[in-house]
Amino acid sequence: MDLALPLDVPIASLVPQLIKVVGSREIAESGTVDDSFTKEARHAIWVLSRLDPDTPLPPDITLRDAGVVDGELLRLSAQRTLSAPTLYDDVVDAAARLNKAGFAGWDATAARWMTFAGVAMVSAAWAYFLLADAFTPNRATFVAVSVVVVLTLVGAAALAQRSYGQSDIGAALGWAVLPIVAATGWVALSGLGGRGLAVGCAAMVVVATALFRAIGTGHWGYLAAGVFFGLSGIAVVLRTAGVRADMVGAGLAVMATLGCLAVPCLPVRSARPKQVDPSSSPSAANDVWAGVRRATVTRSGVYAGLTVSAGLGTALVLHSSAQVQWSELAFASVCAATLGLYTLRPATAVERAALGVPAAVVGAASCAQAYDAVQPIRLAAFGALLVITVLFAVIGSSGWADPPPARVRTGLAYLSYLSTAAVIPLALWVSGAYGRLGVQ
Repeated sequence: MDLALPLDVPIASLVPQLIKVVGSREIAESGTVDDSFTKEARHAIWVLSRLDPDTPLPPDITLRDAGVVDGELLRLSAQRTLSAPTLYDDVVDAAARLNKAGFAGWDATAARWMTFAGVAMVSAAWAYFLLADAFTPNRATFVAVSVVVVLTLVGAAALAQRSYGQSDIGAALGWAVLPIVAATGWVALSGLGGRGLAVGCAAMVVVATALFRAIGTGHWGYLAAGVFFGLSGIAVVLRTAGVRADMVGAGLAVMATLGCLAVPCLPVRSARPKQVDPSSSPSAANDVWAGVRRATVTRSGVYAGLTVSAGLGTALVLHSSAQVQWSELAFASVCAATLGLYTLRPATAVERAALGVPAAVVGAASCAQAYDAVQPIRLAAFGALLVITVLFAVIGSSGWADPPPARVRTGLAYLSYLSTAAVIPLALWVSGAYGRLGVQ
C-alpha cells in the first residue's frame, strides 16, 4: 500500500489512522473481517520506523522533526507489549532459563559473528604472508596454495548460499577471497610496473563481479571493492603517464569525495511499489521492503568504495613530500571533514557507517602522518586529532538517538556546504596551481 503522509502532524496522531486504513484494506480485499488483525492491532504497540527496525520514530514529534524527507519509505510494524512474568512449577526448568538469561550476550548469532571475524583475520594474515619480504623464498608455494584456498572459499560460499540459503555465510566467505586475490595479483604483476598494476586493478573489478555472479550474495563488499579498484586503476594509469603523485592523489580524493554527492541520484529501483493484483501477490509489501533494503546496501557499498578511495588519495598527497606541508594537511583534513559531514544526508545506519568510519580513519591517519612535520603543523595536527577524539566521545555518549535541533542541523548543513566548496581550491593549492599563477 502506497500512502502519502503529512510532515507536520504528530506521529502519534498518524498511527491510529494508518491502522484503520490498513484494516479497511484487509476487509476490502478478503470480504470478511480479519479477527487476527483486529486482535493484533488491539494488543500491540504500532510504530513507524525507517529502514532500521530497531529504531522506531518517536511518537511525540512530527515527520519533519524526525528528518523524514519527501519520498522516503516508512514501515508500520507492531511491537509486543509487556506481559506478566511466567510462573514455573519445575525449579530445574526455572534455573535453566535464568542461567540462559544471565549469559544472553553469547548465543548462536554471537558465535557466528565471531567465526566471521576469524575468517576475515585468517584472510588478512594469508595476504600478509604473500606480501611480506620475510616469506619471499616460499612465495611461489604460497601463491600455489592461495589458488586452492580461493577455490575452496568460493565453492563453500556458493554452496552455503545456493544450497542452504545462508546468505551471511556466503557473503563472509566470498569477501575473504578479495584480499587473497589482491595480494596474489600484486605478487604476480608488481614487477611489471604501473601497467601491470593497472591491469591488476581492472582484473580485480572483473573478479569482484564474477564472485557476485558465482556466489549470489554479498554485493555490498563486491561493489565497494569494484569502485575502489576502478578508481585506483585510473590513478595508476595517470601516475604511469607521468603525472605527479600529489596531483594524482588530489584528483583521486576530489573525485571520490565529490562523487558521494551523486550516490543518492544513482538509478536504483524505485521504493514505491508498482500496481499489482493483491490476490496474486500477497507479499508485495515484503518485496518492496526487501527492494528498499537492497537499494540501501547498494548505496552503502558505493559510499564505502568512494570514501576508501578518498583515503588513498589523501595518503598519496601526504606521502608526496618528505615532510607534510600546510596545504597537504589542510586538504586531507577538509576531505575527512567533508566525508564526515556527508553522514548527515543518509537516513540509514549502514550508509552513515560507510561514510563516517573511513572519514574518521582518514582524519586520524592524516594527523598521525603530520607528526614528523615542523612544529606549527604538528601542533595543528595534534589539535585536529583531539577534536576527532572529542567528537567520538560526544557521539558515543549521546548515541544520536534523537535528531539534532533545527539550529544544529542548519549549522551543519552550512558547514557541509563550505567544506564541499573548499575541496577543489585546496586541491589546486596542493598541486601548486596558485604558484604558477603568481599567487603566493
